Amino acid sequence: MKTENILKAHAVLSTIAILTLIAVIATGHSKTQTFDTITVRHIDILDSEERIRVQLAGEFSPRRSDLSGILFHNEDGNEAGGLVYAGKKDEDGKIQAGAMLTFDQYAEDQIMTLEYAHRGDQKRNGLLIMDRPDEMGENMLAFYRQYAEAETEEDRQRLKEEVLPTIPREELPARRLFVGRTTRNSSTINLYDPLGRVRLRLEVDGTGQPKIEFLDEEGEMVKKVSLEDAAEE
Repeated sequence: MKTENILKAHAVLSTIAILTLIAVIATGHSKTQTFDTITVRHIDILDSEERIRVQLAGEFSPRRSDLSGILFHNEDGNEAGGLVYAGKKDEDGKIQAGAMLTFDQYAEDQIMTLEYAHRGDQKRNGLLIMDRPDEMGENMLAFYRQYAEAETEEDRQRLKEEVLPTIPREELPARRLFVGRTTRNSSTINLYDPLGRVRLRLEVDGTGQPKIEFLDEEGEMVKKVSLEDAAEE
């Protein structure tokens, strides 16, 4: 009888403890809490309708596992841009680093990018403006699916080299403007036509010399204006 009473008392106390814990969790969930330090790998921030609007992560999906940062999503669940970065030295001691702040077209990829890229002794940074079709074509959708499923960087590079050239040009993104510092240590403004071909380039090169170049549809320079030309006039 004594043992039975002890077991009953234990059951009652356990039930009270569990109910108390549930109550604490339930009430605590709805309250603001303050922490000195939180250690996590991934955080999803939801809106009032429980949709993911912001993702913070130490790394993202397999094809972007080297990137950390923030991704933004719109109300329809599409990725809408982000701030991501990476940086390390490879086994030969060469720098492999980069960072991007991107703004995506609706249900498409980025159309405006603020970028820093550093590969060994080659550095490039600047603002890039892109044109994209209003709707992504089937060929590009298929390419992105294959790209997302590719397991290695070699596979992804092969897709770029073999599949992208087969996609009609009107389905592809096209550069329209680049403003920044090139790998040649030049301060450059490139203006592109609707097919992504450079047609006008304003540049101050690595030696400090300014020039303006006009290019044809094949990328051949048809006119150049430099300090020497101005002096001759």
